[in-house]
Amino acid sequence: MPSGNLCACPYNIPMTASCILEWLKAIGPVAVALAVLIATCWFYRWQIRLAKQKLRHDLYERRFAIYAAFRELLLAFIEKRDDEIMAAFRKASIARFEARFVLDDPEIDANLDALCKQATADVISNIMYFDAMKPHGTMGDPQISQEFAERAGRLGRAKLDLVGRYFEELPKQFEKYLKLTDFSE
Repeated sequence: MPSGNLCACPYNIPMTASCILEWLKAIGPVAVALAVLIATCWFYRWQIRLAKQKLRHDLYERRFAIYAAFRELLLAFIEKRDDEIMAAFRKASIARFEARFVLDDPEIDANLDALCKQATADVISNIMYFDAMKPHGTMGDPQISQEFAERAGRLGRAKLDLVGRYFEELPKQFEKYLKLTDFSE
């Protein structure tokens, strides 16, 4: 029978409790470090996934705000008073500048610019003309009355034309940017 430390022998000699404790002392810190490493890696991956989901959600909210501003503008053309149209136009103009950074789509950017330019030329300019003419009260002059009536007709046609041209196209353009997917994936 061999004498001395039984743990040092690699042969079929049974290990004693003290030998097992020695092994646990040697392996324990490594096992704890490995468990901490695995938990840290899992937590890090979870944080990255959460940050990506938050970014997707934030982008969705910003893109939807741009879409909503232009949809409100188009609806304002047929449903709202002139002052409400002006407010919706200001909101859409601000959204147009944000669209360049949030959407990064030259086609949508060009269409939003065209919508704003046409709205400025055909709707906003006529609204501003009417606002400027109200205090003068010169409706007794037949030439001014005729110009006023012509501008009112152009304003009505321009509103309907803008709505007809952009109302159905706007959701199609924003469709790929406004697909809300399940963020739990």
